[in-house]
Amino acid sequence: MDKPKLGINIPQQSIIYIGFCLVGILVFIFGGILPASRTLMKLDTQTATTRYRLEEQKILAPFYQTLKESEGKKESEVLPLPEKSKLPQAQIDTLPITFRTAAKMSGMSLVSATPNLEALTGDAQFLPVNVVLRGNFADFREFLINLVRLSYVERIEEIEITIQEKPDAREYRLTLWVAIG
Repeated sequence: MDKPKLGINIPQQSIIYIGFCLVGILVFIFGGILPASRTLMKLDTQTATTRYRLEEQKILAPFYQTLKESEGKKESEVLPLPEKSKLPQAQIDTLPITFRTAAKMSGMSLVSATPNLEALTGDAQFLPVNVVLRGNFADFREFLINLVRLSYVERIEEIEITIQEKPDAREYRLTLWVAIG
């Protein structure tokens, strides 16, 4: 017996048209849809980032206004310096008490304030004083501001900071020059 033929008789011209259509569809997909999809994903990412920044600015806007208002009310950044004067030699022994008061006002503790009396030979105009303090850095800044307010402190020659193992156990060593007369 003969087997029945199941062959499909499609003209060659139809196969060529189908091939052109498939190529056209592939060009449309790879040339139009996929790049547009990638562009849409990038735009979605940019939109999400912009929304996040906008929300962040909405949240931070009151803080910005507060800072802007406080900037206008800001006092002068220049410290009012007193007129330079000299410490009488009779009051040299009050230096540790003065430095202890300045340290206490700034929240630090004074370990020692030792004037170098060897420098008083002849007609010395300046006396070096070694000061040792303990406290944190913000309080040390406040101490320096209090120190500048003393009219007879001429300059700070040296600052040495040592940090010990205990928290808030920073030790500050200063060498100050005090004008004496």
